[in-house]
Amino acid sequence: MVNKLEKCLHPMLAKRDQRWFCHKIQTEMKKQGLGYLILQAPYNVFYATGYTSLVGSSAAVVPAEGDVHLLISTLESADAYANTQNVDVREFMSWVFIDNGSEESRRDKGDVMDPDAIIHICLDLIKNTPMDGKVGIEMGGVSHHFYSALTEALPAGMVVDGSNVTRNCRVVKCQWEIDMLKLAAQEADKAWRAMIGEIKPGMPAWKLDAMFTYYGAKLNLEHGTASRGHTFIPAAGPYYGLCGMPRGYILKAGDIIKFDVGYQYLGYWSDIARTFAVGGTAPDEALELYDILYRANRLGVGMLKPGVAMRDIYHAIREEVEKSSLVPKYPRGHMGHSIGSGVGPEEYPTIAPGTDYVLEPNMVVCLETPYSGTGNAPVCGGFNLEDTHVITTDGHESFTTMPDNIFWK
Repeated sequence: MVNKLEKCLHPMLAKRDQRWFCHKIQTEMKKQGLGYLILQAPYNVFYATGYTSLVGSSAAVVPAEGDVHLLISTLESADAYANTQNVDVREFMSWVFIDNGSEESRRDKGDVMDPDAIIHICLDLIKNTPMDGKVGIEMGGVSHHFYSALTEALPAGMVVDGSNVTRNCRVVKCQWEIDMLKLAAQEADKAWRAMIGEIKPGMPAWKLDAMFTYYGAKLNLEHGTASRGHTFIPAAGPYYGLCGMPRGYILKAGDIIKFDVGYQYLGYWSDIARTFAVGGTAPDEALELYDILYRANRLGVGMLKPGVAMRDIYHAIREEVEKSSLVPKYPRGHMGHSIGSGVGPEEYPTIAPGTDYVLEPNMVVCLETPYSGTGNAPVCGGFNLEDTHVITTDGHESFTTMPDNIFWK
């Protein structure tokens, strides 16, 4: 029995309409003939319930009708209850001693949780509240043991892959999600703008990470967040990798720095990118490349409106870049993507040549024109120009706007 402390949601999280999320998932489930959907990926548990598990041992069981069930250990169950609304919180014993006065809470538990606890609760829910339809699971994200236990306990053919239910749900956002994505993008932009005055030649590259963490944390004092981490993908000088440049690298005048991704707020990603020249100088080729990428990016942004196919935006951007003599071939896999609260900032669908998806209101997309060069490339290092935009009824609104030059004047 969950110790039901009083509700104490973060003010912004309290504005999240759990019924909207539940209804959206259930509508998609009915299209796919599902009576139940079991979610275990932490980001999907959050999407379905509004709760982020810090331990990770959790699941959401979504019935075709009624409230979502959040399955969580006693280590987090009181917090889960206090931080959710219109969610049925069901707990199972953790290895941590939490005394609630009952004999059950005081018995010896060992040093691990029952690995089948979630399975037992799932089966109990399914068997005791039967509904028409099959049971969907995240096929690529569950253990063989979990899958076997369900298929052995339920009729043949009842367990099916439901992985694309939440993927499809995420494409169009509600206003609360749009607000969170806007906040995340704008705070990342503020943090980077606060940094650039302190970036000097002779500085070790590791300071870039530390400065972003510092300025991001200062900004976060204004409103707080349920997400405690950040993702910062910098590139500097000749180092372009998505894993970040060597932290011991010493910045030089004329080095190009790429800032990419950013903070999460209440589970929602930011993914914007900026490119900056150290010391107020840059090679002519770098200046030319920035202008090429900027023009192509703004061309793509100008196409963001309902009814436009994402593949058409891709081709327009690529053709614009390839008009240049500096980058005659620009075989990018995509020129942007949807964004939300998924496993990473890049969500389905993407602005790619094979994407038939047509833009519609309340989609949120990141449009980007990156470049990475090494060896005999005309410019070595990492560049990216990226902003986040929401599609409106007659066009788009940009959450952030990149500088029109590499010196951020």
